Amino acid sequence: NTKVYKQTGKLLEKYDVMDLSKRSGGGEYPVQDGFGWTNGVLLALLKE
Repeated sequence: NTKVYKQTGKLLEKYDVMDLSKRSGGGEYPVQDGFGWTNGVLLALLKE
């Protein structure tokens, strides 16, 4: 998550965990720039 953020400046909804250089895909709709609760959880964990 933080590695991709440093490269793109975005927290994405999902990632290709096998290859972070690839953008994840699939699902019902295009990949979103983050989800509110996942962004909040990451920020809380980074503060710890």
